[in-house]
Amino acid sequence: AKHRSIHINKTHAPTFAHPLPVDSILTILRLSRALRRLPTVRFLSSPRKIMSSSTTDDAKTKSIREGSAIMNYPADQESTVFYNPVQVQNRDLSILMITLYAERRAGMQAVTKFRQELKKDQMEQGNREDANKSFKEKVDDFESKLDPSQAVLDMSKMDSANGLCILDALAASGLRSIRYWKEIPGVHHVRINDLDEAAIERAQANIAANLLKDIHLDDATTTQEGRRPRGISTRIGDATSEMYRSRPIKKLRPGMMPSPEDPSWDVIDLDPYGTTAPFLDAALQAAVNGGLLCVTSTDMRVLGGSQQADVCVARYGAISFKSSPYLHEMALRILLQSAASTAAKYGRSIHPILSVGMDFYVRVFFTVHDNGSEANQLSLKLGYIYQSTQCPSFAISPMGRLGGKNSRHFQAGRPPSMECFETGDNLKVAGPIWLGPLHDKQVIQTALDRLSSNDTESSTPDTESSTPDALSKLATKERLKGLLTSCRDELIDVPLYYRSPDLAKTLSLSQPTMKEIQYALLNAGYRVSSYHKEPTAIKTDAPNNVIWDIFRAFYKLQKEKKPQSLKTPKEGSAAEKILSKPIETKVDFNRPSGTALPDNLVNNDGVSRFPQNPEAHWGPKKAATGHKRKAEDELPNPDSDKQ
Repeated sequence: AKHRSIHINKTHAPTFAHPLPVDSILTILRLSRALRRLPTVRFLSSPRKIMSSSTTDDAKTKSIREGSAIMNYPADQESTVFYNPVQVQNRDLSILMITLYAERRAGMQAVTKFRQELKKDQMEQGNREDANKSFKEKVDDFESKLDPSQAVLDMSKMDSANGLCILDALAASGLRSIRYWKEIPGVHHVRINDLDEAAIERAQANIAANLLKDIHLDDATTTQEGRRPRGISTRIGDATSEMYRSRPIKKLRPGMMPSPEDPSWDVIDLDPYGTTAPFLDAALQAAVNGGLLCVTSTDMRVLGGSQQADVCVARYGAISFKSSPYLHEMALRILLQSAASTAAKYGRSIHPILSVGMDFYVRVFFTVHDNGSEANQLSLKLGYIYQSTQCPSFAISPMGRLGGKNSRHFQAGRPPSMECFETGDNLKVAGPIWLGPLHDKQVIQTALDRLSSNDTESSTPDTESSTPDALSKLATKERLKGLLTSCRDELIDVPLYYRSPDLAKTLSLSQPTMKEIQYALLNAGYRVSSYHKEPTAIKTDAPNNVIWDIFRAFYKLQKEKKPQSLKTPKEGSAAEKILSKPIETKVDFNRPSGTALPDNLVNNDGVSRFPQNPEAHWGPKKAATGHKRKAEDELPNPDSDKQ
């Protein structure tokens, strides 16, 4: 044991005060090799003992406290189970979105129950006309007075089995799952699933470290208590297999609870290291009608088009542009297109709640609904991008359209043109992408209100189930406020955006300020907003020629003020072609007079919409190694060095 850190290879040998025979040295190394495995085994079999003995050499541990949860692991095995502090915001945002979903779900169930009881009472009183007239008024009145945050607590108290069933399909250390259990009200069951045995063993240790051993379930089979027993279950297995086995038994109307035999999930979280493509099909089938999917993809090189366009087609059924100016939004829309197309195969549709680019990945939250009619209309919500090869001009065309008599028949879409309107150059095509809204603004506003809540009666984060007002205590609350505020202010019916540096660079021009561009668009009668991931984004419903008219007008002003600062465009260049066209739009760079600015352009709320990274090297980390494999591979094989 004293010599457990000795390493032998062909170029170096250990030095001892008294020479030892080679056989003795090899015996010591074999013993060392065995001892190196003991901390891992001891940690898994008795996590509390290791935590309490963290000062010993072979049992030093690191502790991470995130929200209300604690994660422990051996200090010399930091890479064995994946943990990245960048993802704290991801988990905080997920807790926020799932909490609000739980409230909406509980509110819908409360209204459904009230309607059933009211209808029963009126049936007993007889089918009187006045009773029929007051039915809708009573339901509307009940719904207007309903407090969703209280409804989720009341519902869980009345019927604990009616709470959320959450599947963390790629759970790793289980930190996310433990936080879901402790911080989201009304949760009934959480499944921690991972294919790596080492990850599940670590998750089990973390369950014990968080004093949740009494609700840890070894086998989450259906019981008399409901769809699943109350608690946290762990499972070693393939995520897609788990989800395919969890498909709903029958379709349900919104607000209805699945039967006790139904294995479907209310919330499915997919947070892989890489692409989420292999898991989408199973997840979209395993969610209950109206269920919430929380999906992450970190393969931005594929989704964003920086390389591997062929891989993008293989994974998501769409092709992306290389170095596109709107790559962050295009990545989201390709992912949502893939989800919507997959769901439509099963007569289901998706409703995006929030779709964001965060740091080095994208994260989308959307609900899944049994709606064959919407599934059949999917061609109206998907479309293609036609991008000029010589300038930032682009156009979007839906995959399908309504035509024929009374515009009631679906027809194939039409491309906007075969060449760029501004330069006459060729167009390149990408897609299909999702053309529908990226967000539900009502949910976003509710989220912002809750984050700003200063309710002093919210419970402490160490309780097993916090009240909803504890959302105001999330560690990344301020960053979430900036992100959600930017999403709320976006034009949700306008896909993609321009970037002012790209437009100015095309004309070899110093760019106007964002305010000047926004004022010019407003004065011309168009809407404009920014984009949550790109500070220089111009998201507008103005056509390409209006955008270029604004820059042509600015070029003219610069030429009058500082003619020496402008270069003469080369003949045949994109700049020469664009500047040769007349200005047809009345351009005014001054603040619109007589009317107030749109709310999305008034940034006087003190919220930082584009905060700096909190520390250096803020980005992705290497994938987890699995502590069993790492422990075995750290030492060389003594038998290979006998010579």
